[in-house]
Amino acid sequence: MSTAEDCRPLTIVISGAGGAGKGAIVDSLLKRDPRLWLSRSWTTRPRRRGESPEAYRFVTPEEFEERLRAGGFLEWNQFFEHRYGTPRPDVPEGMDVVLEIDVQGAIQVRQVDPEAAVILVLPPSREEQRRRMAHRGDDDTHIAKRLAKSDAEESLGMELADLVVINDDLDRAVTEVQAFIEDRRERHRRDAGCPD
Repeated sequence: MSTAEDCRPLTIVISGAGGAGKGAIVDSLLKRDPRLWLSRSWTTRPRRRGESPEAYRFVTPEEFEERLRAGGFLEWNQFFEHRYGTPRPDVPEGMDVVLEIDVQGAIQVRQVDPEAAVILVLPPSREEQRRRMAHRGDDDTHIAKRLAKSDAEESLGMELADLVVINDDLDRAVTEVQAFIEDRRERHRRDAGCPD
């Protein structure tokens, strides 16, 4: 007989370096699969020009620190001068949770939840990665810092990931990730003895 704890939601981590295309994949997944719920990360960085106010919960450093002291983050990280964190999710019943986070965050989540499904998204090239970051409004200094960290992030991510996807064709990448999630979801529920 399974318990509610056994049938807890599957945690799906979509990870990768800045400009890999994590956000585009997550947006498409959420449209395709009504059983996925996105946990919105907190950040102390300001909104980029044209960025949706729903992209993150934009908070002050003081608000972030207060939540951190209260143990309210599943994972968090300081990236250059700003902090990013995933709040401990309160997942609606019948849903699986998606976390769109960097590789360091994925490592922390896997330590807390060894069953989390980790997907590493890679850009097709550094030039395309640079173009994507510029297109979303990142300045040249920020882009240079992100690119300098990309090789190390990807190397760590390759060791951690259950699936590696090159985001050179969005529709193909999303289809590949969706098929992986369906397989992982079925195994997760079957192994826990969850009802259909």
